[in-house]
Amino acid sequence: MENIVKILAVWVAVVSCWFPVAAQVENDSIKRFDRAASKPAFRITYAGVPVIIGGLAIYGADNNLKDATSGTFARHYDTQYEDYLQFTPGVALLALKLSGVEGRSSWPRMIVSDAFSGVMALGATEILKRSVGEMRPDGDDNRSFSSGHTAISYMLATMLHKEYGCRSPWISLGGYTVATVTAASRVLHNCHWMNDIVVGAGIGVIATELGYYFADLIFKDRGLSDLIYSDPLDRWRNPSFLSADLAMALPLTEYRLPGGTVKPAVGANTGLQGAYFFNPYVGVGGSGVMAVSPIEYNGALAQETMNSLRLMAGAYFSYPVFSQLRLGAKVAAGYTYYGNCQLTDVEIGGRSTGGMEVGVSASLLTAEQFGFRFFCDYGLAGSYVSGQDKVAQYVSVGGSASIYF
Repeated sequence: MENIVKILAVWVAVVSCWFPVAAQVENDSIKRFDRAASKPAFRITYAGVPVIIGGLAIYGADNNLKDATSGTFARHYDTQYEDYLQFTPGVALLALKLSGVEGRSSWPRMIVSDAFSGVMALGATEILKRSVGEMRPDGDDNRSFSSGHTAISYMLATMLHKEYGCRSPWISLGGYTVATVTAASRVLHNCHWMNDIVVGAGIGVIATELGYYFADLIFKDRGLSDLIYSDPLDRWRNPSFLSADLAMALPLTEYRLPGGTVKPAVGANTGLQGAYFFNPYVGVGGSGVMAVSPIEYNGALAQETMNSLRLMAGAYFSYPVFSQLRLGAKVAAGYTYYGNCQLTDVEIGGRSTGGMEVGVSASLLTAEQFGFRFFCDYGLAGSYVSGQDKVAQYVSVGGSASIYF
């Protein structure tokens, strides 16, 4: 407890020193950034490229583990609901269009945009599957990298956002929430490694942005709704938000048991996070996260994953560096529950404990009420192994689709 108090004190001091420095940003720099952010190259790359880079960064981290243990996972589900869930954002898009609800594009313009997007997303995914040949966790085949379900779901969610996010940010958030659940479910069902779904998400977003860019070059202003034009972004508005998060869970702690060493491998976190801000700088908020982590036991993967639930609440900080860019920080404490996980000769999990998190983030707004957040959190929680007092440490690195209100 004393160490946690010290970490909180240092974190508050760091954040307090950071804001005055950020406040020195020159107005001409703000204008330059806003001009750069309005260019097509920025719109195409700002969301998808960081995600793909993150997925590639962890691609080789567990390769030795993957090669040694592929096929040791057991299938626990006869029906995988994500086979159908992945198409939900596309169904919503067509339903709105067929109902006569005006969106961004006319029918011809939308069809061309989506056709370009689909060809690029499916083509990139298929090329990677054939060229990389990575075995799935359940050993079913060697088409794990990258995740086609995730690419399709994020592609369709981005299409829904492009067409109808101008009407309501809740439509965009709904699409990306479905895509996030689809991606996490592929890890939960032992069909993909974490890096597969991260890269798949990036492919889906970039392919859609490119598809709409190519259609814009062809159609120019024809078949384009006035709905997409909005007032300039208000740099100093209160940045209260709600987001659907998808993150890589990077465990930092291992436990030595009589039968061997236990350590979680890279896993997936998915959940909701939100905060209410009293002014442009300070607010309160919280998060609810479901975490899925494969467990490495004596150099092999256990047949079950470690599933856990985290509920956190605390103080949130933000600084509007530019109209479209906000840097943030948080410090939170709360509750963690570890589900049961059966290893070869011992059971771990099945217990509750306290925990805390500190984190930093960068938010890029595409509209007054919608944007993407990228974050990195460091957390502490009690042990998930009975009789062990060692604190479990982890880092979560990920992104989210956010609405601002």
